[in-house]
Amino acid sequence: MKRLLAIAAISTVALSACTLAGNPIKKDVTGQLRGFNANQNLGLAIIGFNNGQYTADGTESQIIDKFLTGGFSLDLPTNLPVGTYRVIVFRDANNNNRYDTGDTVLSKDNGKRLIYASSDNQFYNGTKKGWNLVTTSNGFVQTTLLNNYDLDAM
Repeated sequence: MKRLLAIAAISTVALSACTLAGNPIKKDVTGQLRGFNANQNLGLAIIGFNNGQYTADGTESQIIDKFLTGGFSLDLPTNLPVGTYRVIVFRDANNNNRYDTGDTVLSKDNGKRLIYASSDNQFYNGTKKGWNLVTTSNGFVQTTLLNNYDLDAM
């Protein structure tokens, strides 16, 4: 009986590990989720307002682990216009895995911006071509590991 329990426990951990590692692929942005109800239908989206155009993209691979670590991983798209973005947590009202009209934003603005730049030092000094993370309060720029993008519930 003890052996069966041990196998069941190992299997559960292995399945959780597969879920966490299998999707998303690149895990471009990671952080913790604080204050969100685990029973909500949560999703992540990237939103921005650049050159007079509003962009919302919630189509990239993501993992929200509400039970084990309280964290998330998100792949960043490469087909967005250059500009300044942020990640939001939303309640997926129609269960289509996309951020669209009718979905409620549940996260506060954390003061961090994702910068998609076409050249070095575009928008903020110290940014590199591609995706960057800028903390607006102190101008700190992360160009490689875009971690600690923690999100709090409203």
